[in-house]
This record gives sequence, structure tokens and C-alpha cells, in this order.
Amino acid sequence: MEAKSLTIEPRTDLGKNACNRIRSNGFIPAVLYSHGESEVVQIPRKEFFKLFKGRISESVIFDIQSKEQKDADRMAYVKDYQMDPISGEILHVDLFRVTRGEKIHTHVPLEFVGTPKGVKMGGILEIEIRGVEVECLPRDLPERIQIDVSEMEIGDSFHVSNVALAEGVRIMGNPDSTIASVHVPKVVVEKVEEAAAVEGEAAAEGEAKEPKKAAEGEEKSEKGKEK
Repeated sequence: MEAKSLTIEPRTDLGKNACNRIRSNGFIPAVLYSHGESEVVQIPRKEFFKLFKGRISESVIFDIQSKEQKDADRMAYVKDYQMDPISGEILHVDLFRVTRGEKIHTHVPLEFVGTPKGVKMGGILEIEIRGVEVECLPRDLPERIQIDVSEMEIGDSFHVSNVALAEGVRIMGNPDSTIASVHVPKVVVEKVEEAAAVEGEAAAEGEAKEPKKAAEGEEKSEKGKEK
């Protein structure tokens, strides 16, 4: 796992106005917590976005750099964050401090690679799950898990149990959950069903006409005998 780091600075001013001042000075208000302990801090905005490159993820673990605790061996990851829905500005960040040698539970995004054979034949790849909850040691945490879908054909499904994981990493949840599947487009299915229905109606109509013709033939035969 590539070494990453993020600087945090302690803050004493609390409240809405204090947070606004922190943001105007180029920082993001944050809380660092773990095992019932917490401390209020601030993070340099430019450094934060340089680390995440616009895509904030729980699966990125970084070393905490702090002037107050230079020798502290501390790591953390982003557990949650608040974003302004209009401007997109990060308003607040929750950091979870992890301990080396202690397993963590966190969310890891799935990355789908390849083009399914079934898609090349006219099918559609449907993604059901785009991320999974994993349990592992901090050093084993993958930033993303790749799912190769290139061999999937129409009718195939890829389940949680099919995911190839590194040693020490375990996916939480139901192993039978479907991650992705390849199926025939709904429009095509509807057209096939419609065509089948039309053929069925035509066949039924043809069967109805046959007994009628037979009955007419019998009626003509009876009339001929009477003469």
C-alpha cells in the first residue's frame, strides 16, 4: 500500500462562526476519534484534496502528521464527511484513528474492468453493488477491488463469493449477493414475448378454424346423403 499522509492541527474555537472562520482560512473543520476518544482538529484544504484527488474514500488509510505529536505512530481514514449540496465545498470531516495490528471494518469501492462477452453479443451489464464492507488489518486494506467481467456471457451473474481477495481481507455480508449480471435488454425480451403471444393467438385461431371447416364438411356430407 502506497504511503500517504495528512497534516492535522488542533483547534480550540468551536461553533458555527468558528468553523466558518476556519474554512475562510483554507482549512476544513474535522474530528479525530477512536475507542470513545475524540479531538477537534482542522485539515489544510489543499492537502486534503491533493490526497484524495476529488474522490473521497474510506479505503484510503494515511499517516497523521501533527506538530504536537511528531513521534506518534498514528493512522486514520475518512469515516464520514459533510458537503455543501450547492457549492460542493467540504464542510466537515470525521476521521477514524486506527491502531496497527487491530482489524478494521470499512467500505471499499469496486472497480469493474473488461467488456463482458455477453455485452458484445447484445446483452447489458447490470451493476448491483459498487462497494463492499471489508474486515482486515490496516496494512492489508485495498483502496479498491477489481472485478474482471470480461468472461461474463448473457445469463451469467457475479456474486460476492466470486471476488478474489488478498490474504487477510474478508468481505462482510451475504456471499450469495449478486454484484453484477449480464442479461438480454428488456426491450428485446418484451418484443420476443410479444411475438410469441401473436404466434400463440394465430395458432389458436387456426385451430379454431379447423374444427369449423370439418363441421362444415360434415354438414355438406349429410345433405348429400339426404338427397
